[in-house]
Amino acid sequence: MLALPSSENADNWAFQLSLFEHFPTLIWRSGADARCSYFNKTWLDFTGRSLEQEVGDGWTMGVHPEDFDRCVGTYLEHFTVRTPFEMEFRLRHKDGSYRWILNTGRPLYDQAGEFAGYIGSCFDITDRRNTEAELRERETRMRTLLASMGEGVIMRDADGVLLLHNVMAEEILGLSAEQMKGWDIHNKLITYLDEEGEPLAPSQTPAMQALSTGLPQSGLLGLDRQDGGRRWLWTNSIPLFDDHSGDRRGVVTTIADVTARRDSEEQLRLALTVFRNSIEAIIVTDAQQRILSVNQAFTDVTGYTSAEAVGQTPRLLHSGHHDRSFYEAMWRDISINGFWQGEINDRRKDGTLYPAALSISTVRDRSGRVTHYVAVFSDITERKASEARIAFLAQHDPLTGLPNRTLLQDRLDQSLAQAARHGSRIALLFLDLDRFKTINDSLGHMVGDRLLQGVALRLSACIRETDTVSRQGGDEFLIVLTDINVPDDAARVAEKILDKLCPAFEIEGQQLATSFSIGIALYPEDGECAETLMKNADTAMYHAKEEGRNTYRFFDEVMNVNALERLHMENALRRALDQQEFQLYYQPQVNLASGRIIGMEALLRWFSGTLGGISPAHFIPLAEECGLIVPIGRWVLFEACRQARQWQDRGLPPVPVAVNLSALQFRRADMVATIREALESAGLDARWLELELTESLLMQSGTDVEATLRELKALGVRMSIDDFGTGYSSLAYLKRFPVDCLKIDQSFVRDLTEDPDDAAIVRAVIQLGRSLRLEVIAEGTETPDQLDFLRAEGCSAAQGYVFSPPLPADAVTELLRIGTLPAAPIVDC
Repeated sequence: MLALPSSENADNWAFQLSLFEHFPTLIWRSGADARCSYFNKTWLDFTGRSLEQEVGDGWTMGVHPEDFDRCVGTYLEHFTVRTPFEMEFRLRHKDGSYRWILNTGRPLYDQAGEFAGYIGSCFDITDRRNTEAELRERETRMRTLLASMGEGVIMRDADGVLLLHNVMAEEILGLSAEQMKGWDIHNKLITYLDEEGEPLAPSQTPAMQALSTGLPQSGLLGLDRQDGGRRWLWTNSIPLFDDHSGDRRGVVTTIADVTARRDSEEQLRLALTVFRNSIEAIIVTDAQQRILSVNQAFTDVTGYTSAEAVGQTPRLLHSGHHDRSFYEAMWRDISINGFWQGEINDRRKDGTLYPAALSISTVRDRSGRVTHYVAVFSDITERKASEARIAFLAQHDPLTGLPNRTLLQDRLDQSLAQAARHGSRIALLFLDLDRFKTINDSLGHMVGDRLLQGVALRLSACIRETDTVSRQGGDEFLIVLTDINVPDDAARVAEKILDKLCPAFEIEGQQLATSFSIGIALYPEDGECAETLMKNADTAMYHAKEEGRNTYRFFDEVMNVNALERLHMENALRRALDQQEFQLYYQPQVNLASGRIIGMEALLRWFSGTLGGISPAHFIPLAEECGLIVPIGRWVLFEACRQARQWQDRGLPPVPVAVNLSALQFRRADMVATIREALESAGLDARWLELELTESLLMQSGTDVEATLRELKALGVRMSIDDFGTGYSSLAYLKRFPVDCLKIDQSFVRDLTEDPDDAAIVRAVIQLGRSLRLEVIAEGTETPDQLDFLRAEGCSAAQGYVFSPPLPADAVTELLRIGTLPAAPIVDC
């Protein structure tokens, strides 16, 4: 803080002012009101103005207009806060020019400590400002030069630390300015590579080699950038030396990105490799179509060597298959578009013809003049065969070669249109192969496929060339018979088909007999569109199947009524579970030696609220067909386990409860988890649940079936084979599967006292079970004579009306309480 002198020291202040007059700097003083009251002689000599002109605010007249607001604003701002200030501005010199001055102001205080104004000094800094500007200009020019260079520039010190670089270096290296600031070459911002693409130590780069040897270094350098890109650089490094000591003090490196050029060279090498090793034949000709070069594939396809082809024209391959106009059109396209692509037939050296996929391209120089033609072609013999095969398969069944749904629909539509024009009649036959599912499940899909192929051949021999036989999928076939005069014509074809299928098929040592159930619909009597005819033929086929199979039926309207009833039954069946319309009946299984009840078979009954009681023979096949057997079967399992546990909780003697599993239920549901859940839900020990499996299911013999059976056995449940003897089998599966019981099908038991063959089958099954230590139960035992036969042959158990019909759970409860069940007369239920 500067203090003003007192009045008694006025002489001393006058001395100081006198001293200021001779200072080489510009001195000024202002009062507390910010108005200047003093300027020394140096100031006045500088501005060429008088003291009277400068005092007050007069001095501001010399401030450069561009600096006026900033200068006066800074001045007044500091008067307000009474703090020192320093500022630069331009002041007009007496010669009319403006000079840069550095103005420094300090506040003044009197002896009482009151603010009294400012005193300041100014220095002419024009020369310094000009020098700084020149340096800045030089630096700007240098940076502009570096920035405009197409090459990257990097300067490092003797330790490899970056001192200077340009923007192009950032772009080439893929680094930001911040990353490159003070970047030590040994820091792994990037990975260096040698010419072979192998990692290179930073000390081996041209820049560091130039530093270590003191000699310029240049060469190719690769680098992997942080963004994952790889660049190839041509580098030129020159070491820098100290002017006095001669020591190496740095290195300047220029880098040029030659990635594109290197890639181009690689592409040329690659193109040559591709040309030589391409699987497509390539011909390069000059503008006059003289062959200059061919590849090995050309020789492989045509048989001509390179020596034989060079100098010739591609006409040596002409097959004579195409006329003059074909080639004129080809070259017209090449002339206009510079390119042609298509298929052509050519001839090999040995004279054989082959189809080729050919493309011809024009090569021009920079002036647009044609210099070469390049032809690329390949032998498409196999492709054409594949296309023909694909086109065939698009409209034909791949197994039998017969027309598929698509082609059948097209031919049926054409036949209907033609019949409508000519007023003629056509017949549509819907054929379903009888018992095919049993054969397929028993002997496997390979045998089933062979059977379908044999059937297709016999069917094809039964029709005319104008007719169409089609496989619709699975074991269903459709036949379109055109120009039918009377319905008997269609009947004769159906009879011929049934007759042709009578002889058994011999497949893999098996004699397989089969037949068709055939439904016939006529145009226009049974429908005027394809959809209606198919529906009605399908309905007629179902009636043929219901009436004993191996027969045919014509459609009539009554069949539609039956089909409608079947639809109503299906709809009711879908609601039956939710509406609790199912009930389990139980039929006792009796030990023939003691008369003791040894088990109960659970049998499903349906009492529909709208349709009344429905026979299982009607609704169970329907449930299997529409997939409802899975949820229904689950309900049966849970209900049977619940009832078995309830009987035990009442203190009744525990006996196994047998539940039938359908093949569809077994394949589609997670049976192991479902059965485990049913047992746990009821709290029933697994040994009191018996699963009855069909023989056809076991004979599928897949690894998944065997694995599932092993898991079920591990739970502890019993397993029996239901309807034993009705399937096609070598019986070898009995050794693989952990079954406990064989159930003789009731079809054999029913006539065993009248039919010696049935008696022999029953006797054989009983002996087989005894040999394998399996329990044998005869189903459908209805008469005392049958019972006597079974006892005499040593059958262990039986079930049927001779003991008891199937009964509701409450009625069976009393039988379980008694425990034994003598033979009884047949009672309908």
